[in-house]
Amino acid sequence: MVLNSQELMGTPDELFHWVPGEMVVVVRLHRRPAEDTQDILIEQIRSQLNALLARYNAVLEPYGTYGRWGDALTMPPIRRRSFIFGLHRQQPLIAIFYHVRQIGSSIPDPMPMTLSYLQAHLEELAQAGLHVVSAMPNWLVTAAPLFYGDGGPAVPPRSSPKLDLPAAGNAPVGWRVSFVDPGLPFDPRGAEDVVVAVLDTAHNPDRLMSAAARPEFRRNWLLKRLAEDLRSENGLLEIEYDRYPVSNDVRTGRDAYSQPRYYFMPDHGIFVAGLIRDVAPNARIRLIRILNDFGGGDLYNLFAALTDLEQELVSGAVHHLVVNLSLNIMPDIRRLPYVWFDHRQWPSTQLAGAMRVLTHIEEGLRLLFESLYAHNALVVAAAGNDSFLVNKQGQKPRPPRVPARYETTLSVASVNSRYTPSLFANAACMPPMNPGVATFGGDSNGFVDANGLPEAVRGVYISPTFPAGEQNVSGWADWSGSSFATAIISGLGAHLMAQDWPLPNAITRIAAGKERRTENLFGSGPDVPDLLANVIRVQQRFSL
Repeated sequence: MVLNSQELMGTPDELFHWVPGEMVVVVRLHRRPAEDTQDILIEQIRSQLNALLARYNAVLEPYGTYGRWGDALTMPPIRRRSFIFGLHRQQPLIAIFYHVRQIGSSIPDPMPMTLSYLQAHLEELAQAGLHVVSAMPNWLVTAAPLFYGDGGPAVPPRSSPKLDLPAAGNAPVGWRVSFVDPGLPFDPRGAEDVVVAVLDTAHNPDRLMSAAARPEFRRNWLLKRLAEDLRSENGLLEIEYDRYPVSNDVRTGRDAYSQPRYYFMPDHGIFVAGLIRDVAPNARIRLIRILNDFGGGDLYNLFAALTDLEQELVSGAVHHLVVNLSLNIMPDIRRLPYVWFDHRQWPSTQLAGAMRVLTHIEEGLRLLFESLYAHNALVVAAAGNDSFLVNKQGQKPRPPRVPARYETTLSVASVNSRYTPSLFANAACMPPMNPGVATFGGDSNGFVDANGLPEAVRGVYISPTFPAGEQNVSGWADWSGSSFATAIISGLGAHLMAQDWPLPNAITRIAAGKERRTENLFGSGPDVPDLLANVIRVQQRFSL
């Protein structure tokens, strides 16, 4: 379907944090169920929960049969309604997606109240043998009826500077990433034994192949390499375009002034994948489409893709795994209480209950990432680009968003080419727990580097036009955000995983930045105190 210019960009009317009327219940199981009994299991759980909720006139409906699926005929069919994870545990976990319906009520979103009913009766459910570990909204997932989620790249993409170099036979040229700091442990085989799963937006593979053949793109070395990898069918690049159901009802993005502005961004994923290919020349990249063409999605595809990857690790189909998550979930931890409790003031006698509720609405998500960590998968996650306004006001950057703030992931923040914090950059760390690092992610519009060029990461872009209408004449784009800093660190992480570094050691080594010595037994201060992060210094140069 061809989208017109009115559909490609727009200003949202309202901000959403979750899909109204949808929730996820995570239950601890006594054992892993057989595949053919899983539907029976989730119906048994639904019946048990509905027996409790009947006293409140609330009903849980099977996912994909109500709500959005009743309002729009274009919604994709749902074939799975639950996902098993935590396979390292004796008692694994199951995440089940539901719709919430309030009988005899006109409440636009009955989900928050229904969650509160469940949370008030956890002990009662446990006494009946149903251990609900977490009940949470179906949070929006953004590359950072329309559901606009706060997130997305820091600024829209635009055409890269038009540079060229004479070369015999019109040899491919373009932008290349190089690392400045010596001593980084690169794998001499280019990380060839590592799978890097990029969960993001994606073009249909045919689009990538046809773009590489366009005359104006033929000297783009990185696009040519990606097309060759895809054409070879040897696993160097795979695009899983239609494995998971995708709809365009969630959107995200910001304009050049960091104001909410959604736009068409199917290139986000291939831009990220190209940077990883540049850094890790022989890694096996799997670009898995879980976000729509506007950079939006929800927890369903995230759970589906990550639990499938966990299963591949357990079965031995994948041995070394890096997961690139250039996306954000949930409001940041400072804003979450105000969002969930709607600015309600809690007396000190009720604070323990409030903290329990806040923990319960994301515990299932935290445990999902803990499961991947337990299987030695390196998850590299973008800290986010939410700090433009607070930085302009001289305040501290916002903390990293989920999943970057979990202790089982490696959080990545953005610095510019001078290795100072990007104006939009969230902090990389959430003390005292999670590790983080910063690397080049560009900067806001108007900033230039030492060569007078825009402060931006440069990568592959194959759509014929940019969001502002400019024609794409080179296959290169300038884009800024922690998404792209994350891709660079994922590539570096692949080198360490290829050399069988234990996962905690790999995370610690990357977060340490350059090698340093200090007389302080407790360590040294970070390179960028405002971001609570050390820096992996990289450059991009135009060359053959």
